[in-house]
Amino acid sequence: MPRKVILFLLAAAMISGGVYLLAAELLTARILYSRLVVAGGFLIVLGGYLLWTDFIAPALRIKTWED
Repeated sequence: MPRKVILFLLAAAMISGGVYLLAAELLTARILYSRLVVAGGFLIVLGGYLLWTDFIAPALRIKTWED
């Protein structure tokens, strides 16, 4: 059970960090650094993938390629 809690916290932190990085770069920066935009998007996608495969899909009884 502690593994699931740690994984959930890690995925949630990745998503929230990615959203913060992406929003801060797109909304407040004078000069857009494409690396930060890509990094924020990558964190969002990777965190969403972790949440989907380990929490959302099993709760909805959806088979993934890992099953």
